[in-house]
Amino acid sequence: MTTPQTTDRSARLNMRIAPKALATIREAATAQQQDLTSFVLGAAMDRARAVLVEEQVLRLTPTEVAQVDAALDSEPRVIPELARLIREAKGRQLSVATSTARITS
Repeated sequence: MTTPQTTDRSARLNMRIAPKALATIREAATAQQQDLTSFVLGAAMDRARAVLVEEQVLRLTPTEVAQVDAALDSEPRVIPELARLIREAKGRQLSVATSTARITS
C-alpha cells in the first residue's frame, strides 16, 4: 500500500471502531512497519482511488452502451495479421510440447 504524500495535514478524521478491529489494524500496521495513521490513511486512499477508477471506467453514456452491445452482437471479424500470429504461436507451442515429450521419453 502506498502512503499518501502531503504537506498540509490539517484535516481530521475521527471514528469509533470495535476494540478487536483496532487490534487487527494495529497488528497489520506493525507488520507493514507503519504507524497506525499512515497505515489507515494509505489503505483508505488505495481503496478510494480504486473506487474512483472503477467509477470512471464503468461510466458509459447510453450511446456508448449501444455501441458496446452492437459490437458484442455482431459477427466476429477476422483480422488476418492476428490470425497468423495465433497460428504461429500455436505452432511454436506444439513443437515445444513435441520436443519436450521426446526428451522425457
